[in-house]
Amino acid sequence: MASRYNVEFQFRNKRFQDASRGLKAFSTALKKDWDGSAKILSDELRSFLTSVAEALARRHGTPWPGGTTAQTLSRRSGKLAGSILRSVEVGGNTFQTIEGTIGADFPGVVHEFGATIKPKTAKYLAIPLPAALDSKGVPLKKGPREWAHTFVAKSKAGNLIIFQRRGTQVIPLYVLKSSVTIPPRLGMQKTLDAGLPYFVDRSMDAIVRAVQQVA
Repeated sequence: MASRYNVEFQFRNKRFQDASRGLKAFSTALKKDWDGSAKILSDELRSFLTSVAEALARRHGTPWPGGTTAQTLSRRSGKLAGSILRSVEVGGNTFQTIEGTIGADFPGVVHEFGATIKPKTAKYLAIPLPAALDSKGVPLKKGPREWAHTFVAKSKAGNLIIFQRRGTQVIPLYVLKSSVTIPPRLGMQKTLDAGLPYFVDRSMDAIVRAVQQVA
């Protein structure tokens, strides 16, 4: 003669005499909490991207000209760092739709990947020299045409220089170049790659702990 057993199931301090109903409630809650843990992933992603933006702002935050090296940029107006900090966005509310972005205003892409810049309409690029810059390294004027009493002459090194006469003084304002090569120094992709393993570990740990609380 077969014996009959009553299997009970307890979940969240509630005892289900019908185990199938209890398991169904557990499954529903688990799915809800798993979907809800997408919010955790979203928060972790925003935190990660914000930390990358802040790290870049610090790395390129030394005032001009001391911050300019083979790997870093000097802080001048602060617009580039500000655009990176403002660029962080995270959207979506499920694991399938969550997406984060980080970027930089122009010329951020130039400093990230490097580029050779050539004049589009003129024969030369006018590169401002210290006398044409303020104390932060920001150009005092939009270009050479806004300066009075200027002339072009060749330096002893053979470079074409735009000079300005100031009384008895002759001040070098710009050096003329047919092209300028900008090396990649921003390092956004490198910073993202370096922090990605930490982001994954932290996110998965937070999600697992959230889901375990269901049980």
